[in-house]
Amino acid sequence: MNETGAGSRSVGVVGYEMEGEPTGVGRYTEEILTALGRVPRAEGWRLRLFFKGDPFEHPLWADPESASCRVEPVFDGRPGAHPVLWEQFRLPRLLRRQPVDLIFSPGYSLPRTRGRPSLVTIHDLSFEHFPADFSFRELRRRRYLARGAARTATRVLTDTRRTAAELQQRYGVPPGRVAVVPLGVSPRFEAAAASDGTGGVEQDRVLADLGVRPPYLLMLGSVLPRRRLDLVLPAMGRLVREESPTGSVTCPGAPNPAEIRLVIAGRNQLPRREELDRIVRAADLGDRVIRLGYVEDDLLPRLYARALGTIYVSEYEGYGLPPLESLAAGVPVLVSDAPALTELWPEYPLRCDRLEVEDLTEGLRRLVGDGEARRLAISEGPGRVGSLTWDRAAECFADEVETAWRMFRKQVP
Repeated sequence: MNETGAGSRSVGVVGYEMEGEPTGVGRYTEEILTALGRVPRAEGWRLRLFFKGDPFEHPLWADPESASCRVEPVFDGRPGAHPVLWEQFRLPRLLRRQPVDLIFSPGYSLPRTRGRPSLVTIHDLSFEHFPADFSFRELRRRRYLARGAARTATRVLTDTRRTAAELQQRYGVPPGRVAVVPLGVSPRFEAAAASDGTGGVEQDRVLADLGVRPPYLLMLGSVLPRRRLDLVLPAMGRLVREESPTGSVTCPGAPNPAEIRLVIAGRNQLPRREELDRIVRAADLGDRVIRLGYVEDDLLPRLYARALGTIYVSEYEGYGLPPLESLAAGVPVLVSDAPALTELWPEYPLRCDRLEVEDLTEGLRRLVGDGEARRLAISEGPGRVGSLTWDRAAECFADEVETAWRMFRKQVP
């Protein structure tokens, strides 16, 4: 990690988000570290991943000779430890016993440690904009830790220009300490689109095991209040009760709305978990609503590729990776707030700017049957998204590691 990027300096990584059932931050950590193994300037780096729980197998360290940098997992054997308490109080002790040259946290906070450069990724400020999405304790925790990390980190990474601007405005982070590192889209999703014809039977068999069969619309991601399932379900109810496609539907061969199901794939993270049952019952859609809960990562490409369309409407998002994955798989997506897609494709045709039932119903009609909008999303989507790769993200990350090291050396006498 010297001026040329070579050498054997070590990077410590807060890795507990990869344990159990990884979601957003955990997937981000896996993807960027895997891609880092293909970055030439990272040759000789040692990545020491700190986990709070028991040992588990992972491709990152299964074959230490296959990557340019070496991955060393450190398991603390405390699976029941609270993640925040472990990170803030236990991890600093581990770092004293197994020191690293730089510490990286992929998710909003940093352990209490000094004497080394640090990087933190703050993906969004949803807890500032939508406090109702969090319990009182969770809200206080997130705000306190994110603000502290933003103040103390040598470099603050974020996914979009919009969140970078928010960090500067709300937290006063100087522009020179913030870097935008866009997330990548795995080639697995485009591969799923390419195999849609020849592998369709196999994909349908996997989906059938989940209780899913086409035609369906997909909502993928943790269920949160700001993602307005309470509006999507009534809009879906209006759509499926229409006798035939109407309004803006101009797509020959569009399925009968009554045949379309809604698949909800994501962990229930509503502040009151029972609220999800109430919302689904109130929509009175019966077996047209299929709730999968958490879905294993290797099944996601299949789930996207067989969907008629994806729904990703939200009052606020820091990045919005599911819309990009959907387009990579050749599947149109209805979006509202999706900053990564907006920055990548400002004129994207399937948008719903007003989150009201009537507007969402019209948006769903267009998603299902607007032939021109669907054709544009299907034909241009994969190419637009193709510029966002995890290899590119890892290159940018390596740049930021080196920048943080240089900045820190200038600060230390």
